[in-house]
Amino acid sequence: MSQDTNFDDLAAHFQYKIYGSRKGKIRLSVLNRDLQQVVPRWTKGGLSVLDLGAGLGQMGIKAASFGHDVCINDISGNMLVVAKNNAKEQGLVEHITWFHGAFQSLEDKAYDIVLCHALLEWLADPEVLLQKLTKLTHQDSVVSLMFYNKDALVLHNLIRGNFKKIEKKDFSGMKGGLTPQNPLQPAWVEAKLHDLGFEVTYKSGIRVFSDYVGIKRGGNESEDDVVNMELQYSNQQPYQQMGRYIHFICRPH
Repeated sequence: MSQDTNFDDLAAHFQYKIYGSRKGKIRLSVLNRDLQQVVPRWTKGGLSVLDLGAGLGQMGIKAASFGHDVCINDISGNMLVVAKNNAKEQGLVEHITWFHGAFQSLEDKAYDIVLCHALLEWLADPEVLLQKLTKLTHQDSVVSLMFYNKDALVLHNLIRGNFKKIEKKDFSGMKGGLTPQNPLQPAWVEAKLHDLGFEVTYKSGIRVFSDYVGIKRGGNESEDDVVNMELQYSNQQPYQQMGRYIHFICRPH
């Protein structure tokens, strides 16, 4: 039986491979830009914020730096150790509530903002988390939901000629790796959110072109230029749909 993924054994690898790379810089740049543009009080503080499956805690710590009342949650104790160290370096560890455990065991308490980034695709049953969101939000809440895009994964495999993988619908990552076990189609996620009473009010893509680049030429050789172009095209169609990750900002309707 498939189980939710715990990153206890991959914390160091995750920190280096994702956030020690250009991929992580793009991810954080797009998420921060989106929240600043769409959530008026994101940089003003004073709200209650839950960072679900926070991993290394970058977004939750950022929220705490703005003066929000933050709870950071993760099932991995090792990931939370790193997150706490990061918060301690910024003098914020005492301003954050830390919850070690599965999201299912969180108290049903409504927050003003729920951050849920790169968690959905690591779950045996993603719908359980979407249902939990209904118990963690109120009428005026905002949910920031980022997940691994199955449609982009198909495109990536088409480009690489992995036709047998596509024919077998074999999209789950290898055990012990950082390719998610359960990539999701954005249309499916949006439909489920709608059924549960949420409206997707904003969409962007994360890594809408840089993952598809073969030989790096011209501007693709410059990390700063790549990040800037990713930001420019991340919320434009049709490029938004090609993002390796999709970012939805949702509100109850």
